[in-house]
Amino acid sequence: MRLSRRLGKLEQVLFEREKTNNWGTVSSVLLLDSTQELSLDLLKRALNLLTKRYPLLRMRVKDSADNQGLCFEEMENPEKIDFQVSDTIKAGNWTKGLEEELNSYLFDIENGPLWRVKLLGEITKDGKFRNALLFTFQHVICDALSIFELQKYVMRILSSLHSGKHFEVECLPFRPPLETFISRVAQPNIFERLLFSTSFMLQKLKVSFFKPKNSFLSLYPPVANTEPSVTKKTCLLTRALGQEETERLIQSCKANRCTVHGAITASTHSAIAGIMQRERKDFKNPLSVKSSYSINMRKYCEPTVNSTEFGAFVSATELSIAVPVSNTNDMQGFWNLAGQCTREVHSQIKSGKHRNLLKFYQCVDIPTYCKMSNYEHNQGRRSHICNINNYGSHQLPQAENSSFKFAGTYLGVQAAKTGHIFGNNLMTVDNRLYWAVEYFPHVTTKEQAEEFFNLSLSILKQMSIK
Repeated sequence: MRLSRRLGKLEQVLFEREKTNNWGTVSSVLLLDSTQELSLDLLKRALNLLTKRYPLLRMRVKDSADNQGLCFEEMENPEKIDFQVSDTIKAGNWTKGLEEELNSYLFDIENGPLWRVKLLGEITKDGKFRNALLFTFQHVICDALSIFELQKYVMRILSSLHSGKHFEVECLPFRPPLETFISRVAQPNIFERLLFSTSFMLQKLKVSFFKPKNSFLSLYPPVANTEPSVTKKTCLLTRALGQEETERLIQSCKANRCTVHGAITASTHSAIAGIMQRERKDFKNPLSVKSSYSINMRKYCEPTVNSTEFGAFVSATELSIAVPVSNTNDMQGFWNLAGQCTREVHSQIKSGKHRNLLKFYQCVDIPTYCKMSNYEHNQGRRSHICNINNYGSHQLPQAENSSFKFAGTYLGVQAAKTGHIFGNNLMTVDNRLYWAVEYFPHVTTKEQAEEFFNLSLSILKQMSIK
């Protein structure tokens, strides 16, 4: 009997977002170094074992038989994998490959699978073989932490198979949606249902009668306004902080009683404020910068969902930070701001605000809600300027004789038609910070995105100097 279940509310939104707004395709690159060439047969066997471990990799999305909504249903051929080898893009040019995947074809929802893998051409680097594996997913089946855990598992399988060992797959159960795990704290009461339903109606009216304003785009109007032929797509810039720089940042955060997320929020918001205040001197001091950030919901689940679970266990909320006009060398001012960002995030989580979006989804008509973002003004951009997805710090215990060594990971989300101006996707692995910035050439130029990214990094590095 095939596995099946109905989509939860969050999953319905993620599914509808891609259908309506082309938002939410998630692509990630896994960079691997090895002393020997990667065998295609070995890789195919590893990917086949992934489908045995993670039930959601075997799913498609269909209308339920009783017409009660969308449901996951196991594919006709559960072992089917969309796997390709690139003949034109090499691993050394993986950023181009990752961008192409982000902006590539949508998934065959009704037949599946809801993920695909592409292997770029192998190269040699520093006497080793370098491979780039591109994983792309429909957001409805997973979040970023799920993807990283899957990539870790791929490395384990490859190393084991390469050494000639039998790899025993631990099959994970087919879990219910996130709402089931947090129903005790994320079920809206009567007052909240009234509040969120009213809020939804007001949003609909606002979209109908008022054009949303974005303070950044008021200074730097979307590129498509003057160049309507520019391609609408998601592009990526990527950087990494070395181990010494990352450890210095972590120690500086501890010394100043804030989180790394708080420091990154402070640096990105200071960069945005600096760019805006340079263009227009009459902004109020401090300048309010609106953003959003994602939240890993696993630890709020009952029973707790561990990091190895594959699925969409994520929420998001908005943040409005008052960024003071200050000298870029004002170290105390920066760490005060980083502390403020840390406290604000902690305060939102303590108050339960991080659950409001999940409650909101239960009180609205989801197709209508998604259509509200499908508009042309500001190229689909509303008031928040940037998004920060910080996926935390991770360690990869790798044996010295391991055949395949981790060499980096970066992630991007397709958001060409709606969302933020600058998207930030960060993960710390083995005390190295990997950072990808999304930008959209029809909204902002590559030069503006590079200025934002370079300034954000420069602030972080400068403020972390001992």
